[in-house]
Amino acid sequence: MQSAPIGVLDSGMGGLSVLHALRRAMPHERFLYYGDNANAPYGPRPPEEIRALTARTASALMERGVKALVIACNTANSAAGDMLRRQLPIPVVGVEPDLADAHERAGGKRVIVFATQATLALPLYRDMRQRCCPDAVSIPAPELVMMVERGVLSGEGPEAFFREKLRPWPADELGAVVLGCTHFIFLRPVLSSIIPGVPVFDGVEPVIEDLRATLSRADALAHSGAGGVELLSSSDEPGIRARMRVLLAAEL
Repeated sequence: MQSAPIGVLDSGMGGLSVLHALRRAMPHERFLYYGDNANAPYGPRPPEEIRALTARTASALMERGVKALVIACNTANSAAGDMLRRQLPIPVVGVEPDLADAHERAGGKRVIVFATQATLALPLYRDMRQRCCPDAVSIPAPELVMMVERGVLSGEGPEAFFREKLRPWPADELGAVVLGCTHFIFLRPVLSSIIPGVPVFDGVEPVIEDLRATLSRADALAHSGAGGVELLSSSDEPGIRARMRVLLAAEL
């Protein structure tokens, strides 16, 4: 069990940001990453379709003998996380908007959440917002997903988007920003340059802690070996894996 790989899934490229962090935190593990690039983005799709696509991707990873599954996509986890936890015989860990930590750090100032339309509309986020941070401002940002899918990680496009969306709030009124989509983590340097000093939360660290603790309890952690990554995609688009490798190596 210790030598079996960990499955990581996403609607496309965004989950590579989570995989990047997982590799650094768990260097002896082998990872299988599956990007459903042929069907990205998930954000505009209805919940039942997101559940079906996520289940199909999870099944592909299960066939490869993964010992745990990381849903490295806020939208997929919001729509299908509970379903997969009930159905699969392995641990399932999912990323979600880190509203609790953001609210605590904000100190009464404004909390802004960028996410996909589906994540913001689904019960997981709505319940979390009501419980942890009812005054949070929720901003759908499908444009950012497509920028990252195309490999646009800096420059005028993302910078103009963030400046326009944050225009109503002076920087000294912002207490925290939550990145509720793993694609957006690749744009964190751009965001931080616009609002220096404002803490940004992406929800990745809780995933790492949960996964490590879960595997440790099951005596399934890999304690030696070089580890490794295999990148899979539902798309046969030329160059797709090359773009995935570039993003995986990006400085975050």
